[in-house]
Amino acid sequence: MCGINGFNFINKIILRQMNESLKHRGPDDVGEFFDKKSKISLGHRRLSIIDLSKKGKQPMRYIHKNRKAVIVYNGEIYNFQEIKGELQKKGYLFNSNSDTEVILASYFEYGENCIKKFNGMWAFCIYDLDKEIFFLSRDRVGKKPLYYYFDGEKFIFSSELKGILAHNLELNLNKDAIDLYFSLGFIPAPYSIYEKIWKLEASQNLIFNLKNKRIRKYNYYKIPKYNPIFNKKLLRNRGRDLLKDAVRLRLISDVPLGAFLSGGLDSSAVTSQMANFISTKNLNTFSVGFEGRYDESKYMELIKDTLKTKHHQVSFKEKDFLRLVKKIFYYCDEPLSDDSLFPSFVLSKLAKENVTVSLGGDGGDEIFGGYPKYLFAYQIRVMRTFPKFLRQILYKIIPNKISFFSNLKEGIRLSLLEPKKIYSEARENLYKPPICKKLLENNLEKYLSISDNNLVEAFIIMDIMFYTLGDNFLAKVDRTSMANSLEVRAPFLDYRLLEYSRTIPTKWKVSIFSTKILMKEILKNVLPKKILYRKKKGFTPPILEWIQKKEYQEKLDSSLHELYKKNILSIEWFNFYKNFVFKNDGIIYRNYKIRLLFFHYWYSCWKKNILGFI
Repeated sequence: MCGINGFNFINKIILRQMNESLKHRGPDDVGEFFDKKSKISLGHRRLSIIDLSKKGKQPMRYIHKNRKAVIVYNGEIYNFQEIKGELQKKGYLFNSNSDTEVILASYFEYGENCIKKFNGMWAFCIYDLDKEIFFLSRDRVGKKPLYYYFDGEKFIFSSELKGILAHNLELNLNKDAIDLYFSLGFIPAPYSIYEKIWKLEASQNLIFNLKNKRIRKYNYYKIPKYNPIFNKKLLRNRGRDLLKDAVRLRLISDVPLGAFLSGGLDSSAVTSQMANFISTKNLNTFSVGFEGRYDESKYMELIKDTLKTKHHQVSFKEKDFLRLVKKIFYYCDEPLSDDSLFPSFVLSKLAKENVTVSLGGDGGDEIFGGYPKYLFAYQIRVMRTFPKFLRQILYKIIPNKISFFSNLKEGIRLSLLEPKKIYSEARENLYKPPICKKLLENNLEKYLSISDNNLVEAFIIMDIMFYTLGDNFLAKVDRTSMANSLEVRAPFLDYRLLEYSRTIPTKWKVSIFSTKILMKEILKNVLPKKILYRKKKGFTPPILEWIQKKEYQEKLDSSLHELYKKNILSIEWFNFYKNFVFKNDGIIYRNYKIRLLFFHYWYSCWKKNILGFI
């Protein structure tokens, strides 16, 4: 795991500053490459994991039949040994045992389609000396980040925004990105918090022509259409085999490995599969405990005792939150409102003290249907089978105040809408800017079209490719782990499991009251019943309670006025916070408070870089 940098001119001082800004992503080595002919600069920070020798150093150059290319790369290609064997039969020679060299050889053999051969996570730039192009790529679900800046002349890329900020550019905040952050809690690709700086999207390639300075972008991967197989035994066996093999591939490493263990089903499933390949007495597992009703230590202890791992645990308290607020948003670069940012940082720090690579359970909820919203989507789908006039009558007569009936009424209201609007129109009294509504509706419409208009399946793909993973949860994991120079691997995000998910009938993912139905059957004889059938609970610290304290409420109010006064927040957001968020105490409104509080901390950290706000 590493940090990558580059641009289409030569400046050794700035490249070194970029590399230094990403030192946390790669503390083991640093590399530079300059080409005076094409006037390009490439930089790399290395976290050594596969082939620890100097032969794995980057930027890496590769020559085959007089063709030349150089790469800077962040990630892991788990099936590189298999690809390497195929290429050797075609006459390719290798000087290292690294996956980096395999990417370059694959590029020469397969061109831009080489990425279709890869099973892994990546963000890379290949400089093709003969074609004089930059070939940038980001993995299928966006596990690894890649930012770029282009003003018509200068093209700059980096693993993190801070790399690009080393160029001392004059930057304005992106108003659309701010609207999206306050609407969603994160900033989705292609947007970044700054104008003229963009994120490469998941499943996307970018070709920058160094001669005419033009960009060509395209998506190289399409989610398969929903194609259910109604053979439970076959699906159970296939799911079991795929999960086991996805874990096996992610154990390739020349440094120590461990696993995150939250006490939930997903991380427990990954850890149990690791036990097929690693003696559990040598398997380091890592957990974070919270105070009061948020604590899940009993479940962590249960799975730890069941698998007999070498377990490490640390607690997360309010003092840790206050200690980390400035540090977290230095590493995040742009606002991100996931309150598990903080315990994730503590967890990564704990893991790094013992290992360099850790496996996690990200993606299990999306692949097998684990979120409560999928239940809600299923219920709306059932409601839509009833005559429209009947739903209209029910909507009018159901009372508003009782929580059970209010949820039912909301479901009926949404069932009356055009399907593509169900996500964007949820909760009538929430402010949703036009940019957010348009993005949500366009995405849901696209995913409905490949899901046989099945709302549950469309919700699941929307999460995988847009909402929960990519620039949201996976960004959290990337920033907090790499801040501690730790690599995190996610077996559930193996693209084969993603495609397998499209063959699981909806009824074996969710029903009216149950989630992860097939997954629980797959793991029935592997994990304790208390883990299999416990109620879904996220990796959530008590921050939602802490922010109810007077000192946080005062900070929220002053921040709102400051951001509005500086024309960062629109009048619509200002009024929404004053009239709704600050006057209500439900979980939805607390999440909006988190977004404002975290934006305040981010702004305090980075405002010196924003044009006009010094």
